[in-house]
Amino acid sequence: MDDITLVAKLVDGTTLYVSPLHDQTYSEYVEADNLGGSAGYFIARERLNQFEILAKAASLDAAREIFGMLTASRLAAS
Repeated sequence: MDDITLVAKLVDGTTLYVSPLHDQTYSEYVEADNLGGSAGYFIARERLNQFEILAKAASLDAAREIFGMLTASRLAAS
């Protein structure tokens, strides 16, 4: 698996991430292993100093597509 991270800052102050997760980070943020393990790419957000995993994608292509859908027309101007 590639160690790729996508990051977008949205206009509402949310930061959206797509990245693989280290096993320890996975165990800290995923309750009851309900996402099937740490393999794959995770879509997460940070908003108001709260970090939350929103979804998991099995492949980088799927993760990029979800990221694109979530960020389309919602990116903050840089």
